[in-house]
Amino acid sequence: MKKWKKEILLNVPIEFAWLYFYGDISKKKRIFPKVVDEEVIKQTETIIGTIIDQSYQNGSLIEQYEITIKKYTNDSNYKAIQESFLLNNRFKMTTEYELVSQSDKITKFIYTSINKPKNPLLSIFQLFGSDEVIVNFLNKAKLAIELDFEQSQNKEVQ
Repeated sequence: MKKWKKEILLNVPIEFAWLYFYGDISKKKRIFPKVVDEEVIKQTETIIGTIIDQSYQNGSLIEQYEITIKKYTNDSNYKAIQESFLLNNRFKMTTEYELVSQSDKITKFIYTSINKPKNPLLSIFQLFGSDEVIVNFLNKAKLAIELDFEQSQNKEVQ
């Protein structure tokens, strides 16, 4: 099992950032450009246990993932969603996106990823994994969310 946990500050209000992780597929695609579509297969009242069918572009192939929401919190100063899915029938993936309000204009974004191989022999390959992909994702997400926020503020001024 390999676990990565990284955080970055976003110069946007928590409510603005939250839409990129839950509830708005067009915003989600801004930070996850390979996501093609999502369809709720099973909706639960508490959100936890909801199952989503996600289409994901991988090169010339469209892959389907069945994502289960394991954790969901939507408070005014703390928001989190944890999802799990099976990647290529080899790894059980758990990803968590946490947003913590630092002020009315700054939000801490914490990303956690846990990769657990179905086959213990695959654990050997995880020894060589780096956090480069995680750091790149955080930086790209920060750039996209902050740019969208800046543009939304410019529209309000006009």
